[in-house]
Amino acid sequence: MDHMDTIVFAVRGTATFMDWAVNLNTEPTSPAGFLDDDGNLCHAGFLAVARRMIGPVASRLRQLLEENPRRASYSLLITGHSAGGAIASLLYAHMLATSPAASSELNALTGRFRRVHCITFGTPPVSLLPLQKPNKPEFKKFMFLSFVNEGDPVARADKAYVKSLLELLAAPAPAVESSRKLNKQCSSASGAPSKHRGSREKPKFLLAAKESKTSMKSSRSHSSAKSSKSRPAGPVWKVPPSPLSNAGRIVVLRSGNPDAKVKRAKPLRERLSEGVVAQVVTDEQLRDVIWGDPVCHVMRFYAARLEVLAIGAVTAQGR
Repeated sequence: MDHMDTIVFAVRGTATFMDWAVNLNTEPTSPAGFLDDDGNLCHAGFLAVARRMIGPVASRLRQLLEENPRRASYSLLITGHSAGGAIASLLYAHMLATSPAASSELNALTGRFRRVHCITFGTPPVSLLPLQKPNKPEFKKFMFLSFVNEGDPVARADKAYVKSLLELLAAPAPAVESSRKLNKQCSSASGAPSKHRGSREKPKFLLAAKESKTSMKSSRSHSSAKSSKSRPAGPVWKVPPSPLSNAGRIVVLRSGNPDAKVKRAKPLRERLSEGVVAQVVTDEQLRDVIWGDPVCHVMRFYAARLEVLAIGAVTAQGR
């Protein structure tokens, strides 16, 4: 993208049976010689692919720089969707590694670019500790963002999570009355305040709304918050613990209409008509959600939502 002074390196997501074999190889493995922290174990399949890509990626970047020396003033953007995003995150973390043990022909090129960014979409967990941009002056203007659609099951996908999700989808829908009894029992068992003594415990599978600096304010936020207090709590599903964490600064994309009607099947056009809200969350907050809407993982949906946000930012909508 010479017209934007940017080199974009995109990593393909899952496309073949062998790709699925890589995805399922989740055993945490040491990234020794790849990351600065060799104790931060990583998804074995993604790490193996990222290691093999060091040489080819470095060769291609050198070629681009030799073809046009002016590209040394460009920014480098590493991106990917789904499993491709996980591998992109690992490659990005490797490019920002500074320890002698993790040096390679690829991260030797990091200083050849003005800035190096990583932006991923619908990326599964990749490492024990969340991969983050190093807190160093030279990386201050680098971006490491991970966009996640609320409802995207891949964002927390590992073997235990997928198994739990399948069990949830196969389970019969609980009756409203039994759901209330279950919530009351869970609240009493955990020692949480009951309805008569305080606030009711929130369902663990919902991502709790939290005001953040990057949240897009809505004119309906006050009324929706008021109405949500009167809604009965839903059933609770116990989410299995996950050993791996999501990488980057996580930005959840949610419906801009908190009162939108929930449907078994909702067309993409209808989802987009609800608007979109971007909210920064932590990896810890994602650990309590159970998402299972495959439409939310489609890259086309991510692209359309980001286009809405971009247009809103340019036209000053939502401010």
